[in-house]
Amino acid sequence: MAGSIFNIYNASAGSGKTFTLVKEYLKIILSSKEFLPHRHVLAITFTNKAVDEMKTRIIDALTDFASSDILDQKNNLFCQVVDELKSSPY
Repeated sequence: MAGSIFNIYNASAGSGKTFTLVKEYLKIILSSKEFLPHRHVLAITFTNKAVDEMKTRIIDALTDFASSDILDQKNNLFCQVVDELKSSPY
């Protein structure tokens, strides 16, 4: 049987699920060759509050990533995305 194309994250409150989901979403859209890659990702959560939190964090992260001083600040999410994509921040 082939591997699943789905990643499922199940953990208790406060364990970093939203951070992980945002990081994985950013890795997908930043490494995609698709036109409008966000249209090819389905992220499901169970509350409107969680959806709003995820959207806010994604937008905030993209804003931070686009900042001219991103390389001068310690941004854990940026560092992990760059590392896991085996990319260079330059």
